[in-house]
Amino acid sequence: MSFTGYFFNIDNWSVPGFLAVMVLFVSYLIFFDTRKLQKLAFGLSLILIYLALGSPLAKLTSFGLHSIVMLQHIILLMITPILLLKALPNSLLQSSWLVSVLNKVKNTYLLLWLLGAVAMWGGHFFSAALLSAKTGTAICGINATAGSWVTAMPSGLSFALLVIAGLLFYLPVFNPLDSGRLAPLKRVVYLFTACVSCSTLGLYVVFSANSAAAVEAIPIFNTLRNPLPMSLRNDQELAGMLMWVPGCILYVMESVNILLKWYDGETAEESTVAAVKISKD
Repeated sequence: MSFTGYFFNIDNWSVPGFLAVMVLFVSYLIFFDTRKLQKLAFGLSLILIYLALGSPLAKLTSFGLHSIVMLQHIILLMITPILLLKALPNSLLQSSWLVSVLNKVKNTYLLLWLLGAVAMWGGHFFSAALLSAKTGTAICGINATAGSWVTAMPSGLSFALLVIAGLLFYLPVFNPLDSGRLAPLKRVVYLFTACVSCSTLGLYVVFSANSAAAVEAIPIFNTLRNPLPMSLRNDQELAGMLMWVPGCILYVMESVNILLKWYDGETAEESTVAAVKISKD
């Protein structure tokens, strides 16, 4: 089966998932008074979630492709939470309880960073074990049997945990309340260390694939039904590269954006002070 034929096959698209996305977006528009950018952020987050879980992309995991699972993790853990935080309606911030919680977030940033790292690494090892149990092959050196406990865990729960972990991880950086955010330089360090963790995981996956047995270079996923035939080794190398390069670039871009905004704010403040001095003179 060709990839284009597979992608445009309506049977590979989740109709209930599409309807759920539409209901959520329409409900957001009706019940919350938000800015255009917030509407855009929420819409993009729903599209990404649907692409990760309800599109033909998600069904590629049935062929045992670890690279697709890694792409799902990047979307759900590293991208979607940022959009959801930016889309948070201002009306929800009227709750004194929520405001109190958001203001205390920066006091637990080390714990939240650790939570994000555990979700990133733990999600990888869990998905590798799950794919190993389903395909009967070792994924990144992990062997799991068909009766392993990982097969009993609902996939929806694991994906939901990734999104929740991503939201908690990003709170010290993209907190809806300015008072709940870390200082700009601390936010940059926070994201840079996450980039290091992300790159380390990606390198681990890549090199574990390179050190695999020669038999794993045989395209065992090359079946008549598989629209993306590749060997187990190539699949793992691609999975590692996805986490290593695009994942780290995402954190770097966020850090640069924070630094630029901080610099612009400092420059504007200096200009204001200078203007006040001139007016007094």
